[in-house]
Amino acid sequence: MRSLALFCFLFLSVLLKAEQLPETRPALIGSGPRSLINMINTERLMKRGQKDAMVMFTAEVDGAGTCWRIWLYGGTPDSDALAKEVSELRHVVFTPAVYKYQKRPALVDGTIIYRVIDGKPHLRIYLNQETERILRGEDFISPQWIFVEPDKHIPPRRYPEPGLSANVVIRITVDSVGKLQDAKLVFEKPEGHGFGTFFLNELHYATFLPGYLRGAPVACSANIEYVSKTRANHWEHWQPD
Repeated sequence: MRSLALFCFLFLSVLLKAEQLPETRPALIGSGPRSLINMINTERLMKRGQKDAMVMFTAEVDGAGTCWRIWLYGGTPDSDALAKEVSELRHVVFTPAVYKYQKRPALVDGTIIYRVIDGKPHLRIYLNQETERILRGEDFISPQWIFVEPDKHIPPRRYPEPGLSANVVIRITVDSVGKLQDAKLVFEKPEGHGFGTFFLNELHYATFLPGYLRGAPVACSANIEYVSKTRANHWEHWQPD
């Protein structure tokens, strides 16, 4: 009886400890068997002849850490094998984002770098798309757009003008708690159809986590990029065929 009581006490202690979440935390790659870093098969990339390559992505991650979609929209020339490998992944798991002590869905931007050094494959994943920070190898995580309503992910986005594909880049600045300080249109194609204004207006209703540098929240600026094509008059992010 005493051993049963001790077991129950230890079990409850572990359970309570597991439920203690920080006030905020960005979504992270994690290190489990289904994490993005461990799901990418570097040996297969070697066999497919993939040379040094880089691709950028946005992942939609729910409050449990499940990655529902990975969108690829940029990369170096001849990165087809790496893009194909990533686009075919299923059931990838992240460490979920936390906001006000609760796990929240988030949009996670990142860059995957694959290199072959001395005949061996090497893989690095950064949770930002800032070229200078990546070249310096900084432990920096871009601000993440989170969704504070339970079970609500990306809302349907109707085109300002149906039938057109678009590429929009917006530079956002947030403070050390994630409050949006500024948002400027950097690039818009095609011009003159309202895509940039559309997304700028949407961002002012968004909730962000701050950027993180070496594990600490920081005020920072980062690009948010949208590369989309029409389908049934809704935004659909491009994935390699």
